[in-house]
Amino acid sequence: MSAATTATPPAPPPLGYRVPSLAYRIIVAGLRVIVTFVVFVALPVAALAYLHSRGVAIPVSIAAVTTWGIVLLALSAARYVLKPTAAYGPLTVLLSGVFLGYLYYLVLLSPYTFVLPGGAGSIAAGYSMFLELLMIVPALELVAGVLTTIEDVAHPKERLPFDYPV
Repeated sequence: MSAATTATPPAPPPLGYRVPSLAYRIIVAGLRVIVTFVVFVALPVAALAYLHSRGVAIPVSIAAVTTWGIVLLALSAARYVLKPTAAYGPLTVLLSGVFLGYLYYLVLLSPYTFVLPGGAGSIAAGYSMFLELLMIVPALELVAGVLTTIEDVAHPKERLPFDYPV
């Protein structure tokens, strides 16, 4: 009476996704903007303003740091909010391009020459090699944005189960 039954493995659950509401994505993007604004704009601007008030020639203008920072933060927030849409890839490309432009702008300012107060001497520091290496990150992100755009055009919503699993 031993009937051999073959047990079939259970079928894997279908891939589903749950995209957070637009309001939730906007709130999270806003909180991220606040934190990153303090770290990447407010603190550097405060440090540059402090150095400038002490008579130290600053390597980059405060207006440039503020402008580039606000543009990068706005694009980053928009990218986060629009992640479940087809605009995610193009926004990633745009954000990466702007970040590459900012780093290139900083490369053009190298080397920085620090003149000791009173003009007694100077120290020059070249940081272009560091920034050029740092440019690898947004360059790879730019390529990823292009590939994401191509994938979203070819297979809409295919990445959503991976970005927003159930």
